[in-house]
Amino acid sequence: MPGTGSRGRSAWIRRIGWIVFAAWSFIGLLPISNKAEAAAEGAGADSVRAFRESADKLYAAVSQGNRLEASRSLRELERSLRGLPLKGIATAEGVQALGGSVAEMKRAWASATPDAARLEAAAGEIRLAADALANPDKPMWHRYRPILKEDANALAAAVGDGTGFAGPDARSALERLKKHYRLIRTAASLRGEPSAIERGDSVLRYAEKILKPDEPEASLARELAPSVREAMEGLFPAEGRETAAPATFMPPSWGFAATIGSFIVTILSWAGWRRFRYERDHPPSKPPAHPPAHPPAHPSAHPPVNPPGSLPPERRERR
Repeated sequence: MPGTGSRGRSAWIRRIGWIVFAAWSFIGLLPISNKAEAAAEGAGADSVRAFRESADKLYAAVSQGNRLEASRSLRELERSLRGLPLKGIATAEGVQALGGSVAEMKRAWASATPDAARLEAAAGEIRLAADALANPDKPMWHRYRPILKEDANALAAAVGDGTGFAGPDARSALERLKKHYRLIRTAASLRGEPSAIERGDSVLRYAEKILKPDEPEASLARELAPSVREAMEGLFPAEGRETAAPATFMPPSWGFAATIGSFIVTILSWAGWRRFRYERDHPPSKPPAHPPAHPPAHPSAHPPVNPPGSLPPERRERR
C-alpha cells in the first residue's frame, strides 16, 4: 500500500534514535556516578580517620590512668565505629573481631574492679585494628612479626626435644606468645585470610592443652614448636610483599567512552545493513495503472455538430 515504506522508514529511524539517545545518556551519567563514588570514598576515609583518632585517645587515656578522658574517648569510639565503611574490611570475620574488641573494652571498663592490664590490652588491640584500617599498606601490627618469632623460638627452646624440658619456662613462653597474639588478632582479621586466624587459634589452644600437665607426652611436645612457629608466620604477608588493600573504584578513562562510541557506530551500521537487505529482497510494489474516468475521444469519432464557419441548422433551413 502507498505509505507503507515511509512508515517503516520512520519507525526504523525512531528506533535508531532511541538507541543513540540511550547510549549517550549512559555516557552522560558516568561523571555523575563518578562524583557520587568519590564523595562516598571521601566520607569513608573521614570515618576511618575519626575511628583511629578515637582509638589513639582511648589508648593514651588508659595508659595515663585518666578515667574521665578514657570514658569520653570510649563513647566517641563507639559512635565512630558505627560510621565505618564495611568495604574497608575484607571478611565478615574481621567485622566480628572488631566489634568483639570494642565489646571487650566496654566490659573491662564497666567491671566493678577494673583491671589495669586488661584495660590496656583491650585499648591496645583496638588501636592496632584502627591503624590497620587507616594504613592498610604498612600497618603497625606488622612490627610484631619479630616479637612473635622470638616468642615461638623461646617456646621451642623450652620444649627442646621433648625430654627433660622445663615446664614452667615453656608455659611462660606460651603465655607471652598468647598475649602478643591477642593484641594483633583483630588487626590481622581485618585484612588476612580467616583460615590463618583460625589456625593460630587452634594451634595455641592445642599448645595450652599439651603444656598444661606437669609431664606432657614427649612425642606431642616435640611436634609443638614447629606448628606454633608456622602458624604465627602465616599471619603475616610473605617477606617483601605488602598487604593487599581492597580494590577501590576507578573512574573510566577516555577509552571507555571511545568503546561506547564504537558500539554505537556498530549498531547503526548493522541496522542500516539490515534495512538495506530488507528493501533489496522486498522491493515496494507499484500501484496498478487505472484508466482515466473520462478518456478523451478521438476527433474523427464524433465530429462537431457545427463545423467552424457554418450556420446553425435552423438558419440554414430559413435560407
